[in-house]
Amino acid sequence: MVKKDKSLRLSRSRWDSFIKCPKCFYLKEKHNINPPSQPGHPINSRVDALLKVEFDQLREKGKPHPIFKEYNVNFIPYNKLDPEVLARYRNNFKGVEAKSKKTKYILFGSLDDLWFNLDTDEIVVLDYKATSNKNLEDYTTSDKYYHKSYLRQLDFYAYLLKLNDYKVHKKGYWLICNAANENQKSFKNNVSFKTTLLEYELKTDYIEDSLQDLEKCLESKKIPISGDDCDNCRWFDERKKY
Repeated sequence: MVKKDKSLRLSRSRWDSFIKCPKCFYLKEKHNINPPSQPGHPINSRVDALLKVEFDQLREKGKPHPIFKEYNVNFIPYNKLDPEVLARYRNNFKGVEAKSKKTKYILFGSLDDLWFNLDTDEIVVLDYKATSNKNLEDYTTSDKYYHKSYLRQLDFYAYLLKLNDYKVHKKGYWLICNAANENQKSFKNNVSFKTTLLEYELKTDYIEDSLQDLEKCLESKKIPISGDDCDNCRWFDERKKY
């Protein structure tokens, strides 16, 4: 059995790190210099886990989720995958895997779920998001760097599925669970969420070009410039002034 070269496996998060800041990406990958770490989001992970159970129960019955009816989309949880395959697609260390067309990398990314468009017989790409904001922003028009990352996340998932010969719907979605219910007046061991569905016109044409840029970056001996949205580099540059 031939072992896979782990150095050639490129996750969605590593790819996104490169797009966000080539300099930080290069320093981490080539010199093992990690940027400041951030805490995890265990409550978000718990919401994700509960949503997966909720959609899996509907998947077994072939029934739509109430949110689909609310937004007038003819979807059901995708139920044509072997459960073991879906579990692999959801696994952070396995995910959906595919060979890049223009680089040496094996791409992979872990999905929250897959839905199915009954009108077009297409796979629907999505991601769960848990948050708490009084005024929920539209990710597709936001200038925030982490919202831009949300867009790329769906793009990357869609591209992985296309490389695996899935017929992918042109729109991706975020299922957003927002803990900002003003009608809830006390805790009582419970937090009330309002669930919304936000759509996004998927874009995948740029991904292979960005992968080629990433490959050139790692093959270069020159440290690249910082990304425009890198808080780490911005903090370091401002610090040097003093």
